[in-house]
Amino acid sequence: MKSYYKMIKRWDIIVVFSLVLLSFIPFFIFTYIQSDRETATSVNVAVISVDGKEVKRITLSDNQKTHIFDIHDGDGGVNTIEVKDNKIRIKSANCSDQVCVLTGFIKKPGETIVCLPHKVLIEIVSENQTSDEMIISS
Repeated sequence: MKSYYKMIKRWDIIVVFSLVLLSFIPFFIFTYIQSDRETATSVNVAVISVDGKEVKRITLSDNQKTHIFDIHDGDGGVNTIEVKDNKIRIKSANCSDQVCVLTGFIKKPGETIVCLPHKVLIEIVSENQTSDEMIISS
C-alpha cells in the first residue's frame, strides 16, 4: 500500500480536486438560469401528452384544489393523475414497472414524468417560456 502513496504526487491531487470542482459548474449554471426564468408573473402549466399528442393542459399556479382523473392510452393502459397544491403526479398506473408512480410530485418548469409502457408524458412548462428556451436540469 505504501508503494501507491509514493506514486501519487502533490500535483496529481491538485488536478483531481480541481476537476471534481469543475464538474459542478454546469449544475450551478443551470440552477441559476432556471431560477432566473421563474418570475412572479410566470404561470406554470402541466402539459400531458400521450404518444406525442397533447391531451390536456393544466394550470398549476395558484391551484389549491385536488383533482384526480384518468388518462387512457388506447391499448388498455390507464394512468391516474393527481393535481394537488401546485404539483402534479401519476398516482397509479397499470403498467408493470411503476417508475412513473415512483417519480412522485413535480412542480418546477423543466421537470417531467414519463410512463414508457403507456407513452404518457407530463412536463411542466412556464407560460412565458418558449420551447427552445427550456433548460432541463436534474
